[in-house]
Amino acid sequence: MGATIGFVIVSHDKPAQLLRLVRRLMKLYNNPPIVCHHDFSQCSLEGFDFPSEVTFVRPHIDTKWGGMGVVFGSLAALRVMYQRADSPEWFVLLSSTDYPVRPARASLDQLASGGFDAYLDHHLVEYPWTPDPCVQYAPHAFNSAGWVPLAYDRYIAVQLWLPWYSWTRRKSIKIPVGKIRSKLLVGPFNPFSETLKCYGGSTWFTGNRKVAERLLARNAENRKVLAHYSRRFIPDESHWHTILCNQPDLKISKDSLRYIDWSLSGHHPKTLGMEDIPGILASGAHFARKFDLAMGAEVFDAIDAAVDAASR
Repeated sequence: MGATIGFVIVSHDKPAQLLRLVRRLMKLYNNPPIVCHHDFSQCSLEGFDFPSEVTFVRPHIDTKWGGMGVVFGSLAALRVMYQRADSPEWFVLLSSTDYPVRPARASLDQLASGGFDAYLDHHLVEYPWTPDPCVQYAPHAFNSAGWVPLAYDRYIAVQLWLPWYSWTRRKSIKIPVGKIRSKLLVGPFNPFSETLKCYGGSTWFTGNRKVAERLLARNAENRKVLAHYSRRFIPDESHWHTILCNQPDLKISKDSLRYIDWSLSGHHPKTLGMEDIPGILASGAHFARKFDLAMGAEVFDAIDAAVDAASR
C-alpha cells in the first residue's frame, strides 16, 4: 500500500455502529492504529467486545453538540495516536456515523501521490458579505451561499445581550438583541488579523503527520485560537480550519474525501440508504456519512461487498 494510516474516532452513542466501523477499518486496512475518544458519560460500551488493539482515551472529555468537547476530545485522541511508536504517516478524523466506501489500496495510493498535506473542506470566513434575500439558502451545507454569513455570526460577530429579570423563572437572564458585525468594531473581541484569517467548513478531514504536529503544537497562536473558539458555538467547524489554513507551507485540498448529501436542506445531512450506494461508489470518496445502523445493516453489507469486490 502507498502509505500508513491511522484512524481517530470521536463518538458519544451508537456502540453497535461504532463496533462495526472499528471492525471494518481493521479488516480493510489490515489492523491500523485506531484511537477512539468516546464520551462514556453519554453512553456505556459495556457488553460490546471491542478489539484489544483499539485504544480508548481515558479519562474521557464530556462532549455535547455545539460545544468545545468535540475539539478537545479529538485533540486528545490525536495526541495519543502520535505518541505511539508506530504512529502513521496519515490520520483520518471520523465520527461513528462514517463508513469506508473505497478500497484501502486506492485510498492510500491517492494520499501518497496526491501532493497534499490535508484533505479538508475549507472556506474563508470574512466580511462584508451580501446574501441575496431572493435566494433560498440551505445555510448548514458548507458549500452553500448562506454558510459564510452563518459562520461569520458564529465565529467573528459579537452578540449583544440585554440583561433582564424573569419573574417567571425568578432569576436574571440575558436576552439576545442583535450582533455587531463591522470588521472594525469586532476586532478587539477576536484573534483574527491579516496573518490569522478565519476559515471554516466540515469537521471531518484527513491529514498527514505534519498536520497532526501543527494541531498538537503548544504554541501561543494555537492557545489563542483555542481560547477564542472555547467561547463560540460549534467550534469544530472552524478550529482546525483556522489553524491549518493559515500555515503557508501546508498544501490543503478542499476535497475532504467524504461523500455527504445535503439535499434535504436541514441542519444535518441526509441519512444514506440503499438508493445512495451507486452515487457513493462513483464519487471516489474514501468515506461517506451519515449512516444509521438502527435502520438496518443492509446498506453496510452492500457497501462492504462492493468495496471487497473492487479490492480483488
